[in-house]
Amino acid sequence: MNAGRRIAAFLVLLGLAAAARAQELSLSLAVGTFSASEKAYREIYGSGLPFSVDVWLKFKGPFGLAAGYGWVGDTGLAVPMDGGDAEYPVKFLRTSIPVVVFYQLDLKAVDIRLGAGLCAHRYEETWETVDLGFKGNKVSPRFVAAVSVALPGRLSLFGSATYDTIPTGAGSSLVNEINLGGLQLLGGVAFKIF
Repeated sequence: MNAGRRIAAFLVLLGLAAAARAQELSLSLAVGTFSASEKAYREIYGSGLPFSVDVWLKFKGPFGLAAGYGWVGDTGLAVPMDGGDAEYPVKFLRTSIPVVVFYQLDLKAVDIRLGAGLCAHRYEETWETVDLGFKGNKVSPRFVAAVSVALPGRLSLFGSATYDTIPTGAGSSLVNEINLGGLQLLGGVAFKIF
């Protein structure tokens, strides 16, 4: 069984066990912007467009557990360090599966969640015109602040700020150790299941 299937199986079991004790269950869908902490990444790709789907299980009391799936993809141009005229189109894709423990503050129609946990990332950079590429997997810490504002019915407006640090252990002539993490600001909707 590969690592992705192990993580998925673990999340399903954890979700089933947690759902039995859950006081609230909601699903959020969000899209936003990604700002990489690595300067070389920002110079090639700029800011990315992340997408996230998360399940939030709040237990009796202020604590809860969240898990989900995130995606960020970018295209860019790499240029030679010697200042030549060549340009190399590149693509980057990172998928993430987070598991976060959060503390929730309930303020009438507003819920504020602060959390931390682990996130399994799969990343791949592809150079489209030359035979170069870089890919790997990494589990790293994740920190989250989220807010939801209740609308009539089961819908809420949802926003979050997420920070990941993803040191790959790989380097280049520009950077000693490439870190693919950074800050994601997301906005969207949440649906309260119960």
